[in-house]
Amino acid sequence: MGLIKAAFQAVGGNLRDQYLEFFTCDSLGQEVLLRRGAKVMRNGSNKGDAEIISNGSKIAVPEGTALILVDNGRVVDFTTEAGMYTWDTSSAPTCFGTSGFLNGVKKSCADIWNRIKAGGEALTQQRVYFVNMLEMVDNKFGTAAPLPYDDPTYRGIYIRMNGTFSFKIVDPVTFFKNIAGNVSGDYRRDELMGKNGQPGQAKAEFLMYLGEALNKMGAGGEEVQYNRLQSQQVKLAKYMNEVLDEDWLQGRGMIVEKVAVMSVTPDDESRKRIQDMDDGLMFGNNPQMAAGYQIKGSVDAMKTAAGNQAGAGNAMMGLGLVGGFNGSAMNPGNQGMAFLQQQQMMQQQQQMQQAAAPAAAAGWACACGATGNQGKFCAECGKPKPVEDAGWTCECGATGNKGKFCAECGKPKPVENAGWTCPKCGATGNSGKFCGECGEPKP
Repeated sequence: MGLIKAAFQAVGGNLRDQYLEFFTCDSLGQEVLLRRGAKVMRNGSNKGDAEIISNGSKIAVPEGTALILVDNGRVVDFTTEAGMYTWDTSSAPTCFGTSGFLNGVKKSCADIWNRIKAGGEALTQQRVYFVNMLEMVDNKFGTAAPLPYDDPTYRGIYIRMNGTFSFKIVDPVTFFKNIAGNVSGDYRRDELMGKNGQPGQAKAEFLMYLGEALNKMGAGGEEVQYNRLQSQQVKLAKYMNEVLDEDWLQGRGMIVEKVAVMSVTPDDESRKRIQDMDDGLMFGNNPQMAAGYQIKGSVDAMKTAAGNQAGAGNAMMGLGLVGGFNGSAMNPGNQGMAFLQQQQMMQQQQQMQQAAAPAAAAGWACACGATGNQGKFCAECGKPKPVEDAGWTCECGATGNKGKFCAECGKPKPVENAGWTCPKCGATGNSGKFCGECGEPKP
């Protein structure tokens, strides 16, 4: 009787599995990462095996969704493009197959015999899975302990960060094989990222590699100051993908899409260091502000001394302020003014040096065209620096004349002696008694 019952179950199940099915999936939203496809029956109901997909069945793939076809536990096909598809690789025979009715009957009879041996159950499994390809937003993160940051201005400081990031599944097959697997229903986001303040494996890896990405944003890379990290979301996401590539893209088929930094807070020691450096930069660039800050410090010290229980006089003597109210050098106002004057003198000296520097740095121009030479020889051709013309001296005693007439008395510039020409060799410009070329005596 058991065999007869199994035979009836096998024949009935085999015939029911010949009807074509239609599979689709509504939007998976922000919580479901993968869902097993369910049959959609608008007229009547298909009582066939839920694990059998008839050859020729239709599958509608919505936008933002990937389709994965699984036959006997193995991925046989997938697509990331929306549209209508037909199942044409079924391992279950059908009486209504494309090869004809009789051929389908023969294959179905063989399948019926296999079902009888299995107690009426089909020895095959075919499933449809839909993978969420949307950007999964609003994954909150926060650093429990301060992270080191090599700031380009403040150097080694420690910061805390919190914000959100988004990720996206870009390789659905890798995600299915390595993460979700052949689930019977849904695989949800909290199974991957964790929930209720308990980070999952993926989020823990994100936080672990955040410090490595920050190193690329600091002094050794992008030169981004710590308080400007909030405006560098694209760069931070890029570096997060670089450090997470092996674990996320290759291992899970996922990438980091965006990183939104909500706040960046230095720890107490770093905050004090930043404040001290800011004060130094501010006062160094603004002497008047520095003088005002010094006066304020002196006045505060005087107020503290006035409230000293041991006596204001003793306290002020300890501070060196006694006698400082009669225009003495210890008066806070005089101290501030002296400091301000000193700073102004230093600024004037710097301005004079800067004004003189361009003239000295201009150098001299050589006949070859090279400019800016500073030494005694041209840096390009090696020619010596030309001797400046000191001008000529007039009979009246005026020196440094450059023109043809004396600038003091108006007398013309004396004609220079051109020398004599040797009658033997023709050498000109001789000034002595003998020719400078051949030694011939002056005629």
